[in-house]
Amino acid sequence: MADLRSQDPDAAELGQEEARVGASAPVTDPARPAEPRRRRPLFFILALVLGIVVYAIAFQQTQVSLDEITSETRQQSLARILRALAQPELVTYDTRDSVVETEIGVPCGPSLTTSDRLILTPECAAPGGTVTVAGTGFEPRENVEIEFVPDSEFTITLRMAAVTADADGNISAEFTLPDRESEQPQQILAVTQESIGTWRNRVQVYTDANENGVEDNPILGDSGDHSLIFDGDPAVPAVALLDPAGEAVQFVTTGETFEAVTGQARGQTALPLGEDTTTGLRVTAIEAGDGGQQITFEGDPGTDMTNWRAALYDGASGEVGTVSPLSDTIQLSPRISDTAKISWDKILETVFLALIATTAGVVVSVPLSFIAARNIMRDISITVTNLVLVLLAIPAGIIVGIGFARLVHSVFDPLTTGFVGALTVSLFALGISWLLVRTAIQPEDLDVPTRADRAKRGGMLLVAGAAGLVGLLGVARLLQHVGGALATALSAVDFLGSFLFGIGEILDVTLTVIAALATAGVATAMSSRFGYAIRSRTPRPLLQVVNLVLAAVSGAVWAVLIGQVVDWLYQIGDSMVTVIIPAMVGAVLGLLVAWRGMHKGEVEIGLSIYYAARTVFNALRSVEPLIMAIVFVVWVGIGPFAGSLALALHTAAALAKLYSEQVESISAGPIEAVRATGANRLQTIVYAVVPQVVPPYISFTMYRWDINVRMSTILGFVGGGGIGSILQQNVNLLQYRAAAVQMLAIAIVVATMDYASSRMREHFV
Repeated sequence: MADLRSQDPDAAELGQEEARVGASAPVTDPARPAEPRRRRPLFFILALVLGIVVYAIAFQQTQVSLDEITSETRQQSLARILRALAQPELVTYDTRDSVVETEIGVPCGPSLTTSDRLILTPECAAPGGTVTVAGTGFEPRENVEIEFVPDSEFTITLRMAAVTADADGNISAEFTLPDRESEQPQQILAVTQESIGTWRNRVQVYTDANENGVEDNPILGDSGDHSLIFDGDPAVPAVALLDPAGEAVQFVTTGETFEAVTGQARGQTALPLGEDTTTGLRVTAIEAGDGGQQITFEGDPGTDMTNWRAALYDGASGEVGTVSPLSDTIQLSPRISDTAKISWDKILETVFLALIATTAGVVVSVPLSFIAARNIMRDISITVTNLVLVLLAIPAGIIVGIGFARLVHSVFDPLTTGFVGALTVSLFALGISWLLVRTAIQPEDLDVPTRADRAKRGGMLLVAGAAGLVGLLGVARLLQHVGGALATALSAVDFLGSFLFGIGEILDVTLTVIAALATAGVATAMSSRFGYAIRSRTPRPLLQVVNLVLAAVSGAVWAVLIGQVVDWLYQIGDSMVTVIIPAMVGAVLGLLVAWRGMHKGEVEIGLSIYYAARTVFNALRSVEPLIMAIVFVVWVGIGPFAGSLALALHTAAALAKLYSEQVESISAGPIEAVRATGANRLQTIVYAVVPQVVPPYISFTMYRWDINVRMSTILGFVGGGGIGSILQQNVNLLQYRAAAVQMLAIAIVVATMDYASSRMREHFV
């Protein structure tokens, strides 16, 4: 058969080409694995060995050991703690002793009366002998104390053993008889605690709060008087009557006036008993009685003396002696435990502490988030002239603002001492500010404003700003006056008055900051206009010289300011190190920046601000709120305010980072669309950026509030307020049932906030 390829020249050439390609191609064996496949098992083995080594080191560093798990003592302690945590102390039952008794002879001899529920084996023995007690009829799992009552003229009880009844209510225990011989029968007691009352049948229980052995009704009877014996025999007796809040509402003495140096009445002057004019519940007589001083109290019939106390003072030394409640307390059994009430108050404090911290953090972090967003700051640039003038204007404006705020305080503080004065100053100053602003800012200019018109309007705005600052001072004083009056008049809702007073204080304290920032803003705006005038009217060679000189000056100024901060922190005290050398280095750096900017035409400051903001946020977030709380506790004192400040600072840094990252991830389409309309940078942010970030901002804010609630629990350990303080106290005192109440409260609040956060995210996101 003839070869078909020989008849077709194209086919022949194709065959020759295939032969050449086949001859030049390497011969491969399909059965032989590729080189990477052969290395893969080796890499796996090396990774496995490396992982084993790393975890072996980790075990060593963390001291992982299971030897203690088998310890019986640790198992018992663990079981005790877990059972206590599983039984939070939410309810308080008052109890009374339930006693089963039988007689025992020590030694044998006397006739004994035995009990059917408590059987001793043997019924008598010599001192030091071993006796087994068996009991029946107890509650299942009930704790029973076995006690020995010797034959004595005094009431003495010796604890022999503690046992838990089994599921059938039976007990069995073995103990050694003490060295208490007697010819008379002695007693063995099985003591249990019996709860008083039920939720369906609550019982009133007296508590002998004043420890006088008598049931004193806390409600004054028809006679309206009550007397009590106080231990002590001071040379000049005096009594301070303390209300339930611990305040001394009356301080009287049987001698001459004196000032208390200790106790709840410290700093107060005791008046002679006959000269005192206190109304309501009061001390009417102080007389020497059997075993102490007999104090007589009077008040309107029906007055409740619960939680009222009296302190017995010595008028000769001014020091306090005995402090005692006026009466017993009557409480219902069962009732909500004091631990649950305290935990409720503290968890509310924790939630609102976190709320204040979150709110303050949001107020600070929202504007800062835009300067920490790379896509917003990337294309911001400024001329060298404007940059150096702005750098000089910022510290100058801050200094002028601080000085002006001090001047406003010194001049207008005397005018705002009263309510009328504060109201007049605030209305007058704010009215002038509003009129000037309305006059200076015209809704529409028919003609192009001249330079004189612009200068006139600028001056009016400056005066309006100064008047507005005076008005803010008046508003701050007005809020303090109104808040103080409301707190006194509305005792039931005095927190509203305290809130207004606090807002006034905050406004007063931040007035200097507001003035400094506002003045710095005005100074930077004026410096930008001045820079434009210099660039437009100065020849280029001279402008370059001016830029270099101003750059050196501004760099030196900022370097000296940084040097002063370092000097304050480290107390160097050497002007060469903190002033001269920084000024020289700053001037050189300023010259380099100016030289580079003049060659490029502008200085790109956007990314520099971006990196600076990010660095500050990262530095603040790296410091734990616990450390911040320690610093603020020293500054403002122990309490929730210190915790709020610490969490607010950390929250501002954390939210600014989260917010800015959300800004960086927005869609670029709306930004380009808004910019195409000719909008400036602020309008672009308002109309293109803000609508895209509102939902995630809400989500991040709620999540941060949740975090702050949990963080505030830890801040209580260092005095930062919240429920953490009592949680730490109960854990340290091994009161695990009380600690379980606080843990339960925290869990409920966190779960509730998580649910609320999810619902809000579902609604807004």
